[in-house]
Amino acid sequence: MKTFTKECRWGTFLLLKGDLISVYADMYGEWSEMEVKLFRKILTPQSNVVEIGANLGLHTVPLAKTAAKGSVICFEPQRILFQMLCANAAINDLTNVFAYRAAVSDSGRETRIQSSDYETPWNYGSFSIETGMSAEGRFPGDVTMESVKVVSLDAFTPANELASLNLLKIDAELHEIAVLRGAERLIKRHRPVIFVENNKEQNGDALIEAVKDLGYSPFWFCSKRFQPDNFNKVGFELPGADTNMVCFPEGENPVRGLAPAKHFSELAEGKVPLVAHIA
Repeated sequence: MKTFTKECRWGTFLLLKGDLISVYADMYGEWSEMEVKLFRKILTPQSNVVEIGANLGLHTVPLAKTAAKGSVICFEPQRILFQMLCANAAINDLTNVFAYRAAVSDSGRETRIQSSDYETPWNYGSFSIETGMSAEGRFPGDVTMESVKVVSLDAFTPANELASLNLLKIDAELHEIAVLRGAERLIKRHRPVIFVENNKEQNGDALIEAVKDLGYSPFWFCSKRFQPDNFNKVGFELPGADTNMVCFPEGENPVRGLAPAKHFSELAEGKVPLVAHIA
C-alpha cells in the first residue's frame, strides 16, 4: 500500500496509489462532483445523512461540510479503506462524521471478506462483500480473508437515535436491495431522499421495484466523473460515468429535469441523458 495526500475541492485527502477513485481525485481534485452538487441542493446545515459504502470519504467529507450541524453516519467494510476514511475525516477537522467498519445488509451477523495489500492498481470502490475484489473482473493481486460485522440499519442504535434523516446514500455493489430491506422502519419513519447506485442489469429492475414498494419515485441520475469546471482545471477527459438513482417520496421532486426510472433497459437503449446541471 502506498498513500499520498492531495489538496482537492473539499479539503485535503489521503489517497491510495493505483486506486481508480484516487486516480480521478488526483487528476481533477474531486470525485463525481455532479453528485455532490445534488447532495448540496438536498441538504441543509442541520441535515443528517447515512452513507453506505463510504470508501475513502471523497463524498463523506463534502456531505459532512454541507451538513455541518448534523451528523454523517458512514460505513465501510474494507479495513484499509476504513482507516483512510477516518484519516480523511480527521485531516479535515470533521467532528460530525461517525464512521463504522461494517457492512450493511438486512440482518446482523459476522462474515468473512477479502482483503489485500492494496498494491495492485484496481477499482477498490467496486468491492462487494460477496464477491470481494473481483466484482468487476478477476482481481490479479494477492487476497487474504478478514472478519467484519454485518449490520442492518433498523437494528443499528446510532441510526435509530437520529431525530431526522434527510439522505440515505447507498453504494453496496449488488447488495442494495438487502440494505433497503434492513432499513424499512428507518425509511418509513424519516422518509429520506434515497440515492442508490443501480448499474448492474441482474438486479436493476428489482431495485427499481424495491424503491417503489417503499413509496418512492425513482429517477435516473447518471453523470460523468469528468466535469469541465473541475477543481484542477484539467481539460483532458478520463472516460467514466456513474449510474445511480435519486429517489424521492411519492409526490416530491425538488430536482427538475430528471428522467423517471422505469426499467433498467432504458440505459442500454440510450433513453437516459447524462446530468449536466442541477436545476
